[in-house]
Amino acid sequence: MKKLAILLIGVVAMISCSKEDATTKEVTCQKSTESYNNNNGAILTLTSQEWHLKENEIGGIDVGVNIRGTIQGDSAKIRTYGDGLIGDAKIELNDKSEFSQDFEIFFTSSPSSEEFIAANTIIMVFSGQDTLKANISSCSLENIQH
Repeated sequence: MKKLAILLIGVVAMISCSKEDATTKEVTCQKSTESYNNNNGAILTLTSQEWHLKENEIGGIDVGVNIRGTIQGDSAKIRTYGDGLIGDAKIELNDKSEFSQDFEIFFTSSPSSEEFIAANTIIMVFSGQDTLKANISSCSLENIQH
């Protein structure tokens, strides 16, 4: 009887536990070096852009970019978009004004019906009172929900 009770508890425990699917669908694309400057000396050089699109936990998609490069200026920020919410995230620079960072650019809270998705954002380089605004765009990302 004791063995049956232990077996029954084990079966109930196995049934009540569920294994989550740890695989996340994701597509990526990469862009080559791009440089931006203005007449006042602010410079942005993007040596690498890896854009990524993946499904999120709430049924929509996340689009982000991993950027690497350098600036000539005092500081830099990148614009991000949520479901309509706009924010500017600081780009962390080392002592050589280099950076390597991943940013979520935008997300949706529901599935997208578009076959391909292209994202864009703005990187701002601040140099004194001057601001360089560089518009960057992703390559075409295949929508994994389509």
